[in-house]
Amino acid sequence: MDVDIKSNVENLELYSDNYPFRLSLRIRNFQAESDYKKFIKCCEALVRRSVEYKYWVSYIKDVLQIDQCMITHEKNSEVSVDVHHHIPSLFVLVSSVVNKCIEEDRDFCTFDICQEVIELHYLNKIGYVTLLGSIHEKFHNGFLNIPIEFVRGDYKHYMDNYGKFIDEGDMERIEEKLIVCEANCQWTADKYPALGGN
Repeated sequence: MDVDIKSNVENLELYSDNYPFRLSLRIRNFQAESDYKKFIKCCEALVRRSVEYKYWVSYIKDVLQIDQCMITHEKNSEVSVDVHHHIPSLFVLVSSVVNKCIEEDRDFCTFDICQEVIELHYLNKIGYVTLLGSIHEKFHNGFLNIPIEFVRGDYKHYMDNYGKFIDEGDMERIEEKLIVCEANCQWTADKYPALGGN
């Protein structure tokens, strides 16, 4: 049977008069929590792999010379230094952008979300800190607190504009991070345990 495929240019959707289902580029919500999480992880991966993201990291480290670990002060020329998302994590950033679209009843696709996420990076409206690769791993394994004074980027703008779209559990974790400072982080810059301090 020959299927006549048509497209609705205005709504960006494919359809056929032979079948009742239409395929739209954009959605408004998810039928299951698992679909929601898959979508967020897909967007997160796409952002990380994008040329724009790589340019952003390179600009921070190579052009702005923010290329040393904020804790050990070792430079990228000596060791591997990562740009760590800190308030919010990239996953939370993506999920809050998705939640905002859902809350505002706007349709979206993967690329709409990724574009907004990348734009927030280029507007310097997210928090980040440069960390030695193994220190970065230590943070993600739950063995390190990062003082808020070390965070670069306008994370306050992110909190003011996306805070209401952050899931409750993620907001609790962010609030815990916001109160960590040099005075209470259980180590000091001149006596970090890995550097032989006490």
